[in-house]
Amino acid sequence: MILNGKEVKHKLLEGIDLVANTVKPTLGPQAKTVILQNNPPVIINDGVTITKYISHEDPYVQMGVQMVQNLASQAQDKSGDGTTTACILAQAICHSLMGFDNESTHTMNQTLNGIKQAVLNSLENRTIEISDGDILNVATVAANNDKELGKLIQEALDIVGRDGIVTVEESNNYNTELIHREGMEIPEGYISHLMCNTEGGKVEFDNPLIFMSNIPFRAFKDILPMLEYASTQGRPLLILCKGMESNALNNLVMNLINKTVECAVILAPNFGDAQIDELGDIQSLVGGKVYNHESKDNAQQITSSDFGSCSKVVITKENTTFIGAEGNADDRIKSLKDVAKTMKGYDLARIKSRISRLKGGVATIKVGASSSMEMRETKERLDDALNATKAALESGIVLGGGMTLFDIAQQENIPNWFKDTLMRPFVVLKNNGGFKDDVLCKKIKALRKDNPNMGYNALSNTYGDLDEAGVYDPVKVTANSFLAAMSIAQLFYSTEVAVLVEE
Repeated sequence: MILNGKEVKHKLLEGIDLVANTVKPTLGPQAKTVILQNNPPVIINDGVTITKYISHEDPYVQMGVQMVQNLASQAQDKSGDGTTTACILAQAICHSLMGFDNESTHTMNQTLNGIKQAVLNSLENRTIEISDGDILNVATVAANNDKELGKLIQEALDIVGRDGIVTVEESNNYNTELIHREGMEIPEGYISHLMCNTEGGKVEFDNPLIFMSNIPFRAFKDILPMLEYASTQGRPLLILCKGMESNALNNLVMNLINKTVECAVILAPNFGDAQIDELGDIQSLVGGKVYNHESKDNAQQITSSDFGSCSKVVITKENTTFIGAEGNADDRIKSLKDVAKTMKGYDLARIKSRISRLKGGVATIKVGASSSMEMRETKERLDDALNATKAALESGIVLGGGMTLFDIAQQENIPNWFKDTLMRPFVVLKNNGGFKDDVLCKKIKALRKDNPNMGYNALSNTYGDLDEAGVYDPVKVTANSFLAAMSIAQLFYSTEVAVLVEE
């Protein structure tokens, strides 16, 4: 079955509206929650999670739903927050584009690319470097103005530093607490999404066995002894290796599907000698041995001493974090410091980075709650706030409350038909606060002529100086939300035909 022309766009827009209208109420400190059917039901205001549960019986409408679901995942992957804003912007842009019938796709893409560049340039010009004093404000705002959660994030970063590792875990009791443990993070993630064992697209193992190798595994028989040993111990297995060829990987995936042994594989970070160095760093922290060419013939006789271990490992698409490592890296750090005395330039910088990674440890916020529903909602909110704070530390901040995009919308280089689109996040914030008319928009435009920091404070539900109130948004989150929305809008405009492939 095939749909053409305007009918296609109307169907897609129906799906886009369905998702965007569902997540709109969750934006800002005056936000409401969404209850998701589950056992038990899930009460949440996390945009990317909500979008995953939305579907429509009409397959053409469902295509629009899936477009926004992909958009939300894209925004989440890039900055860890801002998915609701991205959905709202995408909806507004797509509705605006429905008014253009005669523009060619090429011309419209040029127009949209011009707008895109103008917005990004303006964001860059407005960016403020985040100070230590602003961290609490940014974290609090991102946590739906929960000062206690904001304070925990600030304290965690005080412990491990701006570049340090902070993780979020569920607690076994009602109390939320901050603990500091040995650990480190490496810039390598799982090699197959089928290894994920959480709804959030992560691998989380408690008390895993860790097997390290600086040679690739070519056949399944090479990794079978590790799997068998992990099975006898009733523990999950993490394999760090130089590579894994398709024969070994395919058989491993079948093991995962059959749920024989929980297992994940990540590639050893870096290349050549640097890779051997990185594996040595990990070994010093988690213990065990590094399997190499010299020990290759003995792979069938592995023992417990060949494996490292830690309290927990968390693996995403991009990173792996070892928490509560059982080894002791003090000797390794001392050795690296001695080597650093003879280094300079790039080599010295790399050594210092390795030392910092080994020394920093991991700050873990353990979330307590009185119910599983409360636990999930708090954990999701804390994860978003932590991601937003890290994004702010990485790329700086801009005035929050939707005011930065509101301001950019007033620029002469933004077409009139696009101005309302950029103001949409602010409009949704004020609507969620109970201001359903345009009086607030006019009032803020007038106030900002005298003081550019004036805006709508959604927490107090009044207008005031947002800089004094500490209302900021990470520029990375704002930019990535906008870019994700623009990418979907351009795909939307260029779509002329929808084909339903019947099973």
